[in-house]
Amino acid sequence: MKVIKAIKDIDIAFDTAVTIGNFDGIHKGHQVLIKKTVEYAKKKGIKSAVFTFLNHPVNYFIPEKVKNIFDEKEKERLIESFGVDYLIDIPFDKAMTEISAEQFVVKILQEKLHANKIIVGHDFAFARNKEGNSEVLQNLGYEYGIEVEIVQPIKINGIRVSSTFIRDLISGGHVDEIPEYMGTHYCIEGEIIHGKANGRKMGYPTANITLKNEIITPRMGVYATRVILDGKEYFGATNVGMNPTVNGKELSIETNILDFDEDIYGKIVRIEFLEKIRDERKFDSLDELKKELDKNTEYIRQKYLSK
Repeated sequence: MKVIKAIKDIDIAFDTAVTIGNFDGIHKGHQVLIKKTVEYAKKKGIKSAVFTFLNHPVNYFIPEKVKNIFDEKEKERLIESFGVDYLIDIPFDKAMTEISAEQFVVKILQEKLHANKIIVGHDFAFARNKEGNSEVLQNLGYEYGIEVEIVQPIKINGIRVSSTFIRDLISGGHVDEIPEYMGTHYCIEGEIIHGKANGRKMGYPTANITLKNEIITPRMGVYATRVILDGKEYFGATNVGMNPTVNGKELSIETNILDFDEDIYGKIVRIEFLEKIRDERKFDSLDELKKELDKNTEYIRQKYLSK
């Protein structure tokens, strides 16, 4: 998959099938759009393209209003896994707020992407002041000879699958429900950094990772997690919170990797959240906290490691 980061760098010499959207989280609704685009492209012998934005358009107008579900690297990895030929992942900037719906179709989709077909969701909106919608796109497509397919929302358990819904699950700590709507676990990836070593003092050394301000974090609490490090898979107990028992002042994400005790500072680790075990709370003593940690890790060991 070729990744293009700027409009000026789009230089595709083939006809394409294109899907357009924010694709934040690549949930099952997004997956339908991407799969349809790839399938159509293969059927017609053309190239498939996903057109999206590095930053959420809302954040251009209201900075940090919307947290991303995945970082840029994970987003690219997931999109590539569907067999996409081109990913156009550009900044949503001033130019995007000024372009008209017709200019977007002609100057970008037709002239730069050579779009043969465009596939979008029913609530698709684009161009300045959101003057473009799915109906406008269909009319413009008819005028300029581009087939447009509008895909209706995907519902699971009677719920319309959306990025907003996925964010609500994450912020509510309902990470065990996410695979049903995304097809994958919610995850955070980051560099392992030095912490305060409070866990190690209790016999529970933890891998602390850097927090990315633009990425949503789960509700504070303790989670059963899958840990991918150096291509190997482990299980762990991950605490998201302030560490109130030791008077912590900053939000942190730290994972006790079960049956593992190596020097891994500076390495990149991937933490997949499987289920929430309990809320974070302040214990009266470190002994009480240790007993709870023993209980939490034993639960994870029995449910996941015993398999």
